[in-house]
Amino acid sequence: MKVICQKLLSHDRQETLDRSPWLTIGAEYHVVSILAHPEGRTKLQLVDDAGSLGLFDSSAFSTTDEAIPDTWVTRIRDGGTLQLAPASWLRPGFWEDYYDGDAAAAHIVHAELSKMLGRHVGPDLPDLSGPLPSLELQAAARMLAKAEGTDPWKGLMLVQLHYVEALSAPDKLKAILETVGRYWTQGTGSPETLLEAKRQCWEYLKKFPIEEHLDKPDTKFARAVLCLVDPVGDDDMLSDTADWFCSVLWDIW
Repeated sequence: MKVICQKLLSHDRQETLDRSPWLTIGAEYHVVSILAHPEGRTKLQLVDDAGSLGLFDSSAFSTTDEAIPDTWVTRIRDGGTLQLAPASWLRPGFWEDYYDGDAAAAHIVHAELSKMLGRHVGPDLPDLSGPLPSLELQAAARMLAKAEGTDPWKGLMLVQLHYVEALSAPDKLKAILETVGRYWTQGTGSPETLLEAKRQCWEYLKKFPIEEHLDKPDTKFARAVLCLVDPVGDDDMLSDTADWFCSVLWDIW
């Protein structure tokens, strides 16, 4: 099922907005679940512009593809709220687990999205054909790390590198990105190589006013590259890095 965004609404539906970090007027979105409240308000769960999952009021959309995913089931919760979603998502506490960072829940979300969005996922490797929310990005990193016999931090670096290299790098960042890419994929260089790339990337960013760093595609790209230049990281750093990567790269994806 797909819908097109007709207008942007505030959270309380009282205002019409000019812009949103999650939706674009005229853009088409996949509907991955529906939540209909008995008082009449219906929410659509969509894959938004940031590649994340969000709930949005149905009054802002019109249907472009009426096909219902084969994986959806229908359930009425206590109080009369109607849900249409993959059965695995309707387990009590599932979304609490997902947003708490549970890797199993993230994998289930990733697998169900793959079915609904027409992606193809191998048994041991994550599907990286499109943007992933942070928790799914982290789950993909761990899947890749397990498949390649490496640690989750390097798994995250390889996943993020895959996405960054799919875009056209600004001329002054191409050499930096090539150095970083060789480090993670070929083992060329040392941790100091990455730290020098980090320094050069910051020097590039210093040419722009800091308030513009999140406004321009080139500076957003540089910020994404900064997510690739730390040689090691623990679980907290992995989570923070994935969050930041998603916040800057999906805007220009």
